[in-house]
Parts: sequence; C-alpha cells; structure tokens
Amino acid sequence: MARKKSSVQGYIIKTNSNRIFIRITVGLILVLALASAVAIYFEQETQLTRIQAQSEILASELAEAKAEQAELQELQSIVDTDEYIERIARNQLGMVRPNEIVFEDD
Repeated sequence: MARKKSSVQGYIIKTNSNRIFIRITVGLILVLALASAVAIYFEQETQLTRIQAQSEILASELAEAKAEQAELQELQSIVDTDEYIERIARNQLGMVRPNEIVFEDD
C-alpha cells in the first residue's frame, strides 16, 4: 500500500506542476495582450492628435478658399459692366476720355 501512495503522490505533484505551468503561460499571454493593447492605444492617440491637427489646417484652407471664391464671384458679376471696364482702362492702362484734361502729381 505504501507504493500506491507514492505513485498517487507523484501523480499529484505532476498535476500541480502542470497547473502551475498552465497558469504561468496564461499569465504571460495576458500580460502580452495587455501590453499590446496599451501600445495600440497610445499609437492611436498619437494618430488622432495628428489627424485633428491636419483637420484644423484643412478647415482654415477651406475658409480661405471660400473667401477667395466669394471675391471671384463678386468680380465676375461686375467684370462685364461699363464702370469696371472704365476703371481698368484708367487705372491700369492710363487711358482718358476724349477732351478730358489729366493733372498728374509728381
């Protein structure tokens, strides 16, 4: 009967060492999974910050483009008028009307 006890005890020791090995393995897997999750989280935070900064830059560029578009639309509405053509002729080309006297400041 003493032999049976030792063989049973040997089996119990083997089972305990297997359980400890399984627990260590599961623990290491959990630690690795947690470390990976934390690394991914911080990487995503960095990407989010970069994307938000880029979004702000693009929003300001969009506002500038809309302002320029409004100016161009306004210019387009007056470009075919006689007043605009006369203003361009006077200011940029230096033209005057017939029988008009021009005084220049030096």
